Amino acid sequence: MLLVVDANILISILIAKGSKHKLFFSEKISSNSPDRLLFEIGKHWKKLSKKSGLSEKDLEIELAAIRMQLNAFSLNALSEWIKEGAAISPDPDDTEYFALALKLNCPIWSEEKRLKKQSKVRVYNTVELLKELGLKK
Repeated sequence: MLLVVDANILISILIAKGSKHKLFFSEKISSNSPDRLLFEIGKHWKKLSKKSGLSEKDLEIELAAIRMQLNAFSLNALSEWIKEGAAISPDPDDTEYFALALKLNCPIWSEEKRLKKQSKVRVYNTVELLKELGLKK
């Protein structure tokens, strides 16, 4: 399943190995995200290292594995869909995620409930996604 993955999912994957981690690295999904997401992760690097219990080197290895699974799209690649993404996004900070979902014609994977406050793009949380894919949590 083609998906746009929100920053909160990737941050939680870096912090703990659980169902999100397993799902992200499974063959069941193809993960996509605006490349700005990698900048967001960088802004919280020290905090992520502390919360995850990983050394910065181990965290870098984990992030490298994530980057290999993730198709990152530049803002320029999304320019045609930014205006519509902004119009439907419940939060201006999430405009790029909606623009990418519109570009790829696919859902978003996020734990942010507010992203569901629109009807144009399907938004799955982890439990819903596991059910959709026929997997148990």
